[in-house]
Amino acid sequence: MDGIDSIVVDTAPVTTLQVFHKRLKIPLPVYLDGVAEFTDPWDEQAYQLFVQHYLDEMKDPGILGMVRQEHDDHYVYLDAAIRYPSESPLGSQ
Repeated sequence: MDGIDSIVVDTAPVTTLQVFHKRLKIPLPVYLDGVAEFTDPWDEQAYQLFVQHYLDEMKDPGILGMVRQEHDDHYVYLDAAIRYPSESPLGSQ
């Protein structure tokens, strides 16, 4: 990248997002029904879709991040990182 040395990065400790984890325990049939459009229900995009639909239904304004999955014979366990905007110092300018 040309000019990389001319880029200035402000590393001031400013929090613009807070991250919370939501851990969902979902009955297996409910999960499989929610991701029926996917040929592989264990694909990361399927987890993302399921959690995004959940957030939408709950009217949760969070921004979805990574989702981890585990499952057994009865439940799917999704651990979703949800980001929430904090007050930004740039917004006051």
